[in-house]
Parts: sequence; C-alpha cells; structure tokens
Amino acid sequence: MSQSKASNSKNSKEQPKKKRNIKRTIIKVFGILIAAFLAMVIIGVLVFAYYAWKAPAFNESALKDQLPSKIYDKNNKLVTTLYMGQKREHVKFDDVPDRMKDAVLATEDNRFYDHGALDYKRLSGAVMKNVTGGFGAQGASTLTQQVVKRSFLTDKKSIERKAQEAYLSYRLEQEYSKDEIFEMYLNKIYYSDGVYGSQTAAKYYFDKDLKDLNLAETAYLAGLPQVPNQYNVYDNPEGAEKRKDTVLYLMERHGRISKKEMKEAQDTPIEKNLVKRTVEERNEAMTQTPDNKYASYVNYVKQELTQSKAFKGQSLNDIMTSGLKIYTNMDKDVQETLQESVDNGTFYKNKDQITGSSIVDTKTGDLVGISGGKNYKDVVDRNQATDLHPTGSSLKPILAYGPAIENMQYATNHKFQDENEYNINGSIFKNYDGQGHGSVTMADALARSYNIPALKSWQETNQNAGENAVKDFASKVNLNYKDEIGPSEVLGGSQSEFSPTQLASAFASMGNGGTYNEARSIRKVVTQDDETIKFSSKSHKAMEDYTAYMLTEMLKGTFQAYGSAYGYGINGLNLAAKTGTGTYGDEVYSQYNLPENAAKDVWITGYTPQYTMSVWMGFNKVKEYGENSFLGHDEQVKPQILFNDVMSQISSYDGTDFEKPDSVSGSGKSLSVAGNADNNTTSSSAPNSGNSNNSDNNNNNNNQQNNYNFSGNNNNVTTNDPQTRANPNQNSNTTNSNQTTQSNTQQQSTTNEQVNTEEATTESPSSSSDSKDESSSSSDSSSSAAKDAADEAKND
Repeated sequence: MSQSKASNSKNSKEQPKKKRNIKRTIIKVFGILIAAFLAMVIIGVLVFAYYAWKAPAFNESALKDQLPSKIYDKNNKLVTTLYMGQKREHVKFDDVPDRMKDAVLATEDNRFYDHGALDYKRLSGAVMKNVTGGFGAQGASTLTQQVVKRSFLTDKKSIERKAQEAYLSYRLEQEYSKDEIFEMYLNKIYYSDGVYGSQTAAKYYFDKDLKDLNLAETAYLAGLPQVPNQYNVYDNPEGAEKRKDTVLYLMERHGRISKKEMKEAQDTPIEKNLVKRTVEERNEAMTQTPDNKYASYVNYVKQELTQSKAFKGQSLNDIMTSGLKIYTNMDKDVQETLQESVDNGTFYKNKDQITGSSIVDTKTGDLVGISGGKNYKDVVDRNQATDLHPTGSSLKPILAYGPAIENMQYATNHKFQDENEYNINGSIFKNYDGQGHGSVTMADALARSYNIPALKSWQETNQNAGENAVKDFASKVNLNYKDEIGPSEVLGGSQSEFSPTQLASAFASMGNGGTYNEARSIRKVVTQDDETIKFSSKSHKAMEDYTAYMLTEMLKGTFQAYGSAYGYGINGLNLAAKTGTGTYGDEVYSQYNLPENAAKDVWITGYTPQYTMSVWMGFNKVKEYGENSFLGHDEQVKPQILFNDVMSQISSYDGTDFEKPDSVSGSGKSLSVAGNADNNTTSSSAPNSGNSNNSDNNNNNNNQQNNYNFSGNNNNVTTNDPQTRANPNQNSNTTNSNQTTQSNTQQQSTTNEQVNTEEATTESPSSSSDSKDESSSSSDSSSSAAKDAADEAKND
C-alpha cells in the first residue's frame, strides 16, 4: 500500500515535467518552421533579385513592333528585306471599339484595370493548379505580362522566365498607363498565319476595320491569340466556332453582354463573312515575300539560321522578326542569272517539269547562288536544290574511281577490261549499249560513263583497301551512307540520293586540290542590339591533291569527243563534269506504259577553278506514255543546256586552269601519282571495240540507241549508260538552245569526226520513292541482293 502511494506521488511530479517538455518541443518545432519559412522567403527574394538582375534590359525599342530582317550580299549591299508577316496596321487605343475591349478583357484579363502588374487572386488559383498539374499546367498572365513576354522574353516556361516577367511587368506599369499597355497588346498579339495585331487580323480574316466587326467576329478574334494555330478557322473551323462560343460565354458571365446577345452571336457562323483563301494565298497575304530572284537563297538562309546554336530554341518567326542584318555569301549577279535562266529556260518539257540547282565558289565552298525551281516561292514551294534526288551515274568519280586513285594510286590510263556482261554474285550487269569495249583507260571509262569498269574499280578498291574505303571516301565529301555501299549505289541507285547543293560541295573539293568546304550562305548576323554572330563552315582535307587533280583531268573528258556532255563545253573555260540519269522501277514502267527510254532524273555537276554548279531535273508526278519523263537523248541533255547557259554568263574568261600539284606526274590523259608506277595501263580506248560482235556498228547504234531489257526477275539485266558515239556520216548534234559544238581549252578532239551525243537511259528501281532495296549493299552480299542491285543500277 505504501509502495502504491509512493508510486502515485512520483507520477504526479513527473506529469508537469512531461507537459513542459512537450511545450518546449512544440515551441522548438514552430521556431524551426518559422526560421525555415523566413529562410525560404530570404532565398526566394535573393533568387528573384538574381533573376531580375539577369532580365533583359528594359528599353522602349523592344516594345515597338517587331522589325523585319535584311539580307545583304557578299559585297555588303542590301539585297532584300523580309517582313515575315509584319505588314501590319497599327491601331490606336481610342479607335478600338468597346466591344473588342470587352471581349479581350473578358477572355484574357477581366480585372486588368483593378490590379497591378500581377493579378494575385488569379495567380493563387493558378499556383494551386500547377501544384496538382505540374509547372506550367495553367497560366495567370495579365495583359501586362503578355506584352512583356512578347517584347522581351521567349515562350519558354521556367521559374527564371516568370520571375523576369514579373519584374519587367512592374517596370512596364511604372512607365506606361493601362490604356497604353492595352494598346501595345492589341498591336503585338499574334493571330496565326503570320498576322500580328487586331486591326490587321480584322482585315485579314474578314476584310473589315475593327469597328465594323459583328459580335461573333469580335469574339473569335479576341479568343484566337490563346492558341492561334489551333483555333485558325481555315484549318480548324469547328475548333474556331467552339473558341468563339467560349469567349461569348465569358463576356456574358462577366456582364459585358446580355444572354440574348450571346445567343445571337453564338448562332452566327464565323465563316459567314470570312475571306476565302487558298493555302498559297494565305502564305502570301501577310508576308511581303522577297523578290523571286532571291527567294531560293532566302530559304537556304532560313535553314541555316534555325540550325544555328545562336538561335537555338527560337521559332523561325521570332528569329526573322527581330531586326537582324544578315550578311551572306550571295553573289547577286550569279543569283539573278541562275534564277532568270531557271525561270525562262527553253528546256522545259511541260509545266510538271521541275529543277533545282546550286552554285558554290570552288575555292571556298561559299554558296553564291541557288534556285529551288521555276518561279520559286519560299514557304509555298519545296526547294529542289536542297531536296534529295537519285543521283544516277553522277557519283562514279566518288564511289568508283576516286577511291582507287586515293588508295591504290591508279593512273588515269589504268587499264580496265570492259565486257559484254559482268557477273556479281549471280547478277549480270551490262553497259547501256549491251557491248563490251575491250581495254579501256580509266579516264575514258569515266568520260563515257561505262558501268562495268566502274564496278570493277569499286571491287578492286574493296579488295585492296578494305570494304570501308569507298564509304569513307564518300563521307569525307559529306556524302554519307547509312549502310554498306554496293553495286547499286555505285551506279546511282538505292541509297545514292543527294541534293544538288551536296553534290556541288562534293565536286568542288575535286576542283580545289582536295579540300572539302561545306556550302554556307551566311557570313555573319548583326542583331538589333549590335551583337555580331559569326558563322563558320566546316572545312577539312577530303582527299589527296593528286586524287583531286587526276579526277578533274579525267572529268574534262566529259565534254570531249565520246564524252556524255560532248557539245556543251564553253570556249575559254576549263570545265570538268559528270552527268547522271536515273529511271523508274519495273513496276512503274508497266503501270504507266512508259517507253523503255523514259528517264526520271537527269543531272550534271561540273566545275571550273571559279565555280561549281550542280543541276537536277525531274517531274512532280508520273504520267502515262512518258508524258512526264525524259525520253531519249534530246530530252535527257536538258541539264547540260542550263549548265552551259549559266556558266557561260557568270564565269571569268581568264584562262585559269586547275593547278597541277607536284604529286602528279605525266600529262594529258596519262597522269600518275609521282613515284608510284602503275604497271597496268593502256594507251587508248576504242569506243566500239572489244567484245562486240560488230566492229563497226555505229549506224545501227544510232537507230537503236536504247537497247533495254528491264526484266527484274532474271539475271539478264541490261544497264544503260550515257555515251557519245562518233559517226562520220552525221552532223554534230545541236541543242534546243541552238548551241553549236564548241571546242574549248580542255583538249577537245581536233579530229574532223562529227560526234552525235547519245545518252541512253538506265533503270534504277530503288531510286524511286516507292521501291527502295536496302539489302543490296555490296558485291559480297547474298546472290539475291546482288540481283536486286543489278535491277536498280540501270542508270546514266
């Protein structure tokens, strides 16, 4: 009993002590929480101050309407000004009807005239939404904040940007009245389709002034800026109507219109007074497009700007409306000459024929001129000079003979045994005429674009230098292949799809001693704040100087007798070039009843020490009976006509030739790598000799220049390649532009033979967009893959 009393007495003494300990603990916890809160507040204030300190400078110029960009040529002369939708009509606040003001306020910021720079009531609700939905789930931007964002910041959602937005919004409200800020908003906001400003939008969509809009139209324009492209009535009529109805509901909810007015406006369709526009008209309506002569170049400039790290994360519209001064490599005279020739050339078969061409400075790689097509319009048209196209035989210098010189030091008169047919893993390849031509030099094989010597050269490189040697050689001139290179690629099929700009840069490396320079349009950009951003191009050694020079000398033969571009040389210029022709797949010939000599793509890529020019031509769709195809020689030389026309106008006739390096010995068509004897050479090549059964069948060939067998399911594959044959009984072929056969400074044949250029077509099923065969990647692949490659390799 006494023990129980003692225990109770002890417990009664400990209870007050425990209570005191709990109180102390609670006080400590609250103290820690208060201290933590104060610390967070201090940190928050410091972070806000830091972000505010980093905010863009508050200046009046940024609050003005966005500025157009200006394009300058290589001589720093202004070429064109790009408005990018900035042909806006400014509206003064007093001229804005009350109905429009009410619609904007009800939709965007109903308490605009009651709060300061920020609407804390609305902000608290948005904060809760962001806590549950993630940062950026809902915004609470006032009109002031939207003006700040449009003037100083980007659309990026981040704590830093929101802090800077808040700071600059306070600054804005200190400097300007509410009405002035409202006016800025109405003139800055974006309404899709390149339209800025409410007055401009009223004109664009309804051909009215703001004061003449009905309530439905007013509501639509007030709601459009929230997600302009999504609510664009031309693209999404249903979404536009829903957005209009939402705005009308908000106007009624906030007491700015009656229910009757809301109902009547909701029943009024937006399309009632909508200006009808095609896609092309929409692109042109609000954008003052550059002069057609420069549109292709401007398109390339835009591509470079969007790919530049300096403008990473910015939309093209934001970039081009920031008042940039863009200094380019454009040669104004070259650009105008090229585009005028493309627009007005006589080489068009019909309105469906399209073309693309690029010209670079051979020494520097600078893009001096480019044409995306006839009457090219930026945004509306695809730039055919930067789009990829099947190359035909254009790449034989790079995939067949260049690697052989680079790695095995072949001489230009290295001997190849041309044959009637050539078997690669069960697939049979032939030349365009079905003949073998006996022992031929490498130079003649390239100039006449024989298939079999090209394939043999490719095989020998694989055997002696490794299977990656050819692929590595191509990659050094920026012609990159994902998979292995097989016979199909060598002859222009399968993966061999590149743009005229890429080919111009690749071939220029052969004309400047082996250095590859990436095509660049921009030298520097000067921003509105006078910051200079310099642009540099990639440049590296792509091949040995002896390889570049020997390839160049061999490619001069393209314009000489029996060459695939004979008759298109230019007096006074040292020209080197390669032609190319690509055809359709077997199923296309059958489906559209195409003649056997129908070609899909035709090319020429050539260069002087001054300029390198690449030309591609094709059609935008296939039609029956070859209506949209290049039929036979006369139509397949159309690129040569354009090439000759432009190069003869833009070139300097100073007699400059390609400089022979010390690493090359010999002369004429017998060049070799100094100190490296080639023991397998021949002195001459007879165009119609060798394994052909007929020693002199020129006349027959003239009547049967296209001997095709497009069987894709057996080994009897005829590959057709362009070649020029001599016929003493015929006059020299004349072009559509009444060009005469010209001798030039490239040792053009001095014989009295009259040469008839006959460029037969070849078939490359894989080069068409609907029949690619990725499996035929090398001669060492399976037999079936090689057969497919042979079917694909019927090219120029």
